Amino acid sequence: MPFGNLAGVEPSPADDPARRAEIGLCVLLAVADGDVSDKEIGALSTRLGSLLGDEFPAVALGAMVDAEISKMSELGLERYVKTLVDRLPQARRAPALRGALGVAYADGLAPEEESMFRDVAKELGLDAATVDAILAEVRAGASPTRGP
Repeated sequence: MPFGNLAGVEPSPADDPARRAEIGLCVLLAVADGDVSDKEIGALSTRLGSLLGDEFPAVALGAMVDAEISKMSELGLERYVKTLVDRLPQARRAPALRGALGVAYADGLAPEEESMFRDVAKELGLDAATVDAILAEVRAGASPTRGP
């Protein structure tokens, strides 16, 4: 008999490398301007709730964010972004980037945040039209922090 789901325990959303990458992407764009505002923290909290569920323990959430920040520091930005490419499946890249931009945009989009957004989008293989559409959507007030 295959092991499958041991004892009926479902894997945690925190075990998904793509979700961890999405969290890291949110943090990466939010810190790109050197300042994480209260509005960005609120938008990050909303985004993480949509990714992991509102019942996800805050302590575990903090540990995941800290782990991604540590990975950024350890690898440097260029190598860290390459891990995002490896961890995010193609189909999840645009939605993940849209959500992360929504977090960064919570207090207005600093030039450094937009530049980081464009750089990461390029590394993720998004075409210019998609990148411009995401920026226009966020600037128009769409709510990219909803849903993965």
